[in-house]
Amino acid sequence: MRNWWFGLVLGFFYLAVFNLWQVLDREWIVLSSVVVSVGLFAVFTAATRQKYFLNRWDALLHAAVILDILLEGTLIPEHQSRGFYLCAVGFAVVIGGYRLYLQRRRAAQNEGSTALAR
Repeated sequence: MRNWWFGLVLGFFYLAVFNLWQVLDREWIVLSSVVVSVGLFAVFTAATRQKYFLNRWDALLHAAVILDILLEGTLIPEHQSRGFYLCAVGFAVVIGGYRLYLQRRRAAQNEGSTALAR
């Protein structure tokens, strides 16, 4: 889980804030989107310092989720749909799939370099 902690935090807050928006007024939606986005960006910065991200694309994909929360909360007036669950699944598949791909590729490269050293 150490390699996935930020993605799990991001997914939790994404689902939590979108569910919360189902019952909030417009003003509170805007305010909560800004507060949650700023908070997640602070955690994003900490994750960057801890070298959580596998490369720049990995970081960019995670940042896109934070940007989505900010833009959805400030630009979309109503949130009465449950379509955000599909967006969450989409983000999870893209980010999780990309991270798995990079980890497997790095493992294969490490095996190849180990075999050459023998």
